Amino acid sequence: MMLHTRIGTRKAVWPLVVLAALLLALVGSAGRVAAAADCQFVLGFQALHAMIPDTVGDCVENEQHHPGEGVTLQRTTNGLLVWQKATNHTAFTDGYHTWVVGPDGLQQRLNTERFDWEPAAPMPAMDDAQALTHAYVLTAIAHYEQHGLEATVAYYNSGRSIEGERSLMLLQAGDQTVLATPLYPPLRGTNTFSSPRTPLGSLFAQATAEGYWFESFSANPATGQEEPSLFLAVLHDGLIFISVHSIAIENVAAATQDYVNRAIAMYDREGLDATIAYYDSQESVDGQFYLFLIGADDLYLAHPIFPHLKGTDIKDVVGSDGQELGKEIAQATEAGHWVDYLWPNPVTGLEEPKSAWVIRHDGLIFASGYYTPDPDAEPPAWKDAEPRAYTVTYVEQAIARYARDGLEAMKHYYNSVASFEGQWYLFVMDANDLYIVHPLLPHLIGTDIKNVVGSDGQELGKEIAQATEAGHWVEYLWPHPFTLQEAPKVAYAVRHDGLIFASGYYPVEDPRAGTQAYVAAAIAYYEANGLEATVAYYNSPASIDGQWFLALIDAESQTYLTYVIAPHLVGRTTSKTATEAGEWSTTRNVVNPLTPENDVYHRWFIRHDGLIFSSGYFASE
Repeated sequence: MMLHTRIGTRKAVWPLVVLAALLLALVGSAGRVAAAADCQFVLGFQALHAMIPDTVGDCVENEQHHPGEGVTLQRTTNGLLVWQKATNHTAFTDGYHTWVVGPDGLQQRLNTERFDWEPAAPMPAMDDAQALTHAYVLTAIAHYEQHGLEATVAYYNSGRSIEGERSLMLLQAGDQTVLATPLYPPLRGTNTFSSPRTPLGSLFAQATAEGYWFESFSANPATGQEEPSLFLAVLHDGLIFISVHSIAIENVAAATQDYVNRAIAMYDREGLDATIAYYDSQESVDGQFYLFLIGADDLYLAHPIFPHLKGTDIKDVVGSDGQELGKEIAQATEAGHWVDYLWPNPVTGLEEPKSAWVIRHDGLIFASGYYTPDPDAEPPAWKDAEPRAYTVTYVEQAIARYARDGLEAMKHYYNSVASFEGQWYLFVMDANDLYIVHPLLPHLIGTDIKNVVGSDGQELGKEIAQATEAGHWVEYLWPHPFTLQEAPKVAYAVRHDGLIFASGYYPVEDPRAGTQAYVAAAIAYYEANGLEATVAYYNSPASIDGQWFLALIDAESQTYLTYVIAPHLVGRTTSKTATEAGEWSTTRNVVNPLTPENDVYHRWFIRHDGLIFSSGYFASE
């Protein structure tokens, strides 16, 4: 997402005449929309159109009656016709001016003004924030009607389309492939987080022509923070137009319970194996929402964020502050209860206050929660720390805890998820070189580290066992705690009081040099194999290397030839140029699919043989 799902739903309601004027004030800037061939004006709208036909324009739809709000509306190519039951007045607005048929006949005024004979405006059915979001979506629809799909996708993929905290996500109805999103470029051309099967996508699928509102979390582009938000999804011409604004956190609890209820419904419908498979996957993660599923024996069955917890007892989990949160969660009943504790937020990677809803169903515990971070809290020491120096610090802190609290307390803490700090965790061996602490791979506890051999044959365990009181560094391949996939690791190990204390970090090569090397390799591939083979290879997933992929542009036509993560862009034009010396560009507030946080995306462009080769990397400012 990237993007998140669900806190309950709200019925979409049409605005009254004052709100209609506000909406059209924003929509009007998008220009005229095409007239519908089979619509017509009738009664009062027909009479008003006859008075000022050029001002009103042609109809776009037949009039729409909304008895619950006491209003009738009809869109035209130039604006909106409105009849309000409370006043029995017929009016037309182009978004800036309003023409009203009143006691003195047809009169014109600004939207911000009122005639003396007009009654006070009734309270609108939407609050101001909803009205602005509704207007933003209607503006996008009007842009589409006037300029077509390709121009709309191009515009709403650009930062120019962002208005404060509002941006647009445009989906193709059906499989709900993302066509446009300025905030999440890696999602374009995919439906990984938006397909109807996902928690978020199932809500998008409920979009209607009138609009479907639901509450969830999203990243606010104005602040860069994840916030409780109200989404609007409108179905129009086979497309789903979506925008969002921030709201108070008061309804998040309902969303959490709803997320859990959906998991229970899947279990009842499809069984335990299918439920574990789905909720153990990243597909089920919806921003900060994910399910942790616990068996009747209180052992974890599914946990998509910390997979190493599977098979361990929830009752053994203790928070970084000493809270025995696992025992509180294990007390879940069929009535359900809330548990408050500190836990890493999968979106920010930081430990934050969390409220989890836990409920027993058919002997199992289904649980999920939401986070309430302190906006004024200082970032943890490991955040943006120099990794080699912090590795030593982390180990020294563990030794200090051992000296202060004793062996058993140290083991208990560092064998729990509470001890993780970003990528850092502790592993400890006793005087016989047997593991006594390993929170990532607990099955190693009791085994001899000297027997550990890497997948490449490196006897890394014997190298670590050579640790002295002076400490030493060892480099090897090891599962990364975020992915459990092997990656290069640099570990620091030191003997203290007969024990070996060790931790490590996963180095990342210089991303700037890595990006340029990736592009240089693509140019070499082109020189060796030709254009056709290059286009075929770099449009295939095999060409993706970590966060690097190739965007290949024909310099003359400025059309994309390759864009593997957003294939719908292939064949479309861009305004990007480049020189043979190469140049960098920077885009802010882009969701990094590797963290996933809002980061800065740096792209390298270089021209070669009439082509522009490009790739990029993410880096925090």
